[in-house]
Amino acid sequence: MRMKWKKILAVIAIPVAIAAGTYAYEPPAELIEYRTEAEAGDTIWSLCAKVASDEDCMEELVYRTMQENHIKDPAHLQPGQLIVIHVKPMKGGGKA
Repeated sequence: MRMKWKKILAVIAIPVAIAAGTYAYEPPAELIEYRTEAEAGDTIWSLCAKVASDEDCMEELVYRTMQENHIKDPAHLQPGQLIVIHVKPMKGGGKA
């Protein structure tokens, strides 16, 4: 009898788990690209703060920008260095 209930529970639980996972999945938002040239005294944080949307987590944005631009020391940018920053669009489709 116990085995029967386990099978019934499994038959119900598996489709529910699949449906919940499918419903919870949100495709990644298309990112908006900004290109900026670093000036003396700029940091990755300060450049990201200028273009970040309300949808961006600053820590993630700074980390992603460092990775994409191959930057090891975010506090020491070279003046004239091109920095590409990808931000999330604001809800409602507006730009940051």
